[in-house]
Amino acid sequence: MTIDWNMVSSVATAVGSVATAIGVIFGAWQIRLSKKQSQAEFEDKLDQQYRIISMELPVDVLIGKAPDADEKNQVRELIYNYLDLSNEQVYLRAKGRISTYTWQSWSAGIKAHLARETFST
Repeated sequence: MTIDWNMVSSVATAVGSVATAIGVIFGAWQIRLSKKQSQAEFEDKLDQQYRIISMELPVDVLIGKAPDADEKNQVRELIYNYLDLSNEQVYLRAKGRISTYTWQSWSAGIKAHLARETFST
């Protein structure tokens, strides 16, 4: 029995090509997964900044009531910080750094806050 080395070489080349293709697909999948995870972590950091600001705002302001006279300066500064954060979020969305799903949530929240009297004055 003779071995057809051309056939063995062709099979080995085919197996190598398939293995390379699988490796490339796996690598691309890993890169995509890593990018999604990095974006989620980035968006979570911005969410954390929002939570810090909103936790300092008096509840009355969050439900649409005007702040007390002694709270006005603190509330004014927090609202300024919120507006600054919102501007950054809009900019990052325009640059493609924020996912569509996250942006839909954020933009709804921004609109809701800006509709409150304290945020619009």
